[in-house]
Amino acid sequence: MMLRAAFVPPPEAVERLLALGDRLARLPGIRPVEPDRVDVPIAGLGNVVDADAHRFAGLLAECLSDLEPIVVRPAALEVHGEDVTVRLDGDLPALSEVARAVGIAAQGIRVLVDRRAFRPAVVVGSGSLAGIGAGADVLGELAGTSWLVEDVDLVRTRWSGGVARSETAYRIRFGLDGFGGRDFRTG
Repeated sequence: MMLRAAFVPPPEAVERLLALGDRLARLPGIRPVEPDRVDVPIAGLGNVVDADAHRFAGLLAECLSDLEPIVVRPAALEVHGEDVTVRLDGDLPALSEVARAVGIAAQGIRVLVDRRAFRPAVVVGSGSLAGIGAGADVLGELAGTSWLVEDVDLVRTRWSGGVARSETAYRIRFGLDGFGGRDFRTG
């Protein structure tokens, strides 16, 4: 399965991020992101067999077993290449530590990931915001909100009719006492 690790915001934050993407899509040249792609990408693991995905979930649970939930908040709207993102603020050193743990767990199943690529940001659209002032005032109802990051999702991509769909295959919550034979699969 094609697998990637990501932080998925809670449902109310996803709704607000999607609403922002829809508002931005009213501007010329901006397309909103698909609802199943509203997350903070950590690393892509590529094509991983089910047994390795299960082992990866267990190794990651061990790495995250002593971690407390992390508070993040939307900080600003930014453009990186073709991605229109909401940059996050908050306990960024802790988020980066989780991203490093993903890399360590990936090494455990002999998959290499680029740990330098982690950026604490949610993609809400694609295109170009040339000439549009980006900042907290653009965030609308997201400004001043915050949410807890309490887990890492392992997101599987499936193709159907030429369209990619993402779904959470495993959810690894912070603070569990390791793998202990638990099944982190969600579907």
